[in-house]
Amino acid sequence: MARKKPNPYCPVLGCGAKRPHLDDPTIQSVYRQFSDPSTLALRVKCAIVELISSLETDLRERLVFAYLSRLRQTEELYYRALYVLFIAKPQEVPHVFSGVLPNGFRAIYRAVNSDIFEGRGELETPQPGLSGGEFTALQMLNDSAHASFPFFLTCISVVRDPEYQKDFDKILTHLKIRCSYLNYMEQAFAAGRRKEDVMVGVKNIHKPASAWVQKSTEPHGAGNTPG
Repeated sequence: MARKKPNPYCPVLGCGAKRPHLDDPTIQSVYRQFSDPSTLALRVKCAIVELISSLETDLRERLVFAYLSRLRQTEELYYRALYVLFIAKPQEVPHVFSGVLPNGFRAIYRAVNSDIFEGRGELETPQPGLSGGEFTALQMLNDSAHASFPFFLTCISVVRDPEYQKDFDKILTHLKIRCSYLNYMEQAFAAGRRKEDVMVGVKNIHKPASAWVQKSTEPHGAGNTPG
């Protein structure tokens, strides 16, 4: 099978752009707003803080559908921020900002999970479903974003059984911790730290306690390099 010719206007494989993304005045504005890493971290943090406030209102008013349907927004905002800040090559960033396909959440999550979470991400880990079978958190987030009928059924099941709501507050706590991580990124970049150095810190703050325990039991000099 013949290989597709590279697009001269965009280095992202599969992009069908007919001109450079930054030729578009709208994308130019997006780039000006978000190309500074400290500003990007700040704006994403503020957006997630607003969503947390909305989610807290949903819980107080027992609006389960509204609560669950917003979770994809918080996840995608966070992963896209990490992807742009630490993984995307500079020439690929205008494509991510453009929103033009391919720009899917799944591919971005997998890159972040590999390069920053070191494979410990759980969005694609199979879990038992509420009514049998299995699902993944990523599948649920995608269903919620599109307001699919399976998502409606999930919401009905959650409303009927409070046991399924026991982790709602934990999710909010988790999101607030992520805002503290974004605050770290914002301040580190504002202080002039290099991307490579900030990424080391970001990888470390995402490590679970079990990873540090494992590292402490390794022979001296084995495994990770100092950082």
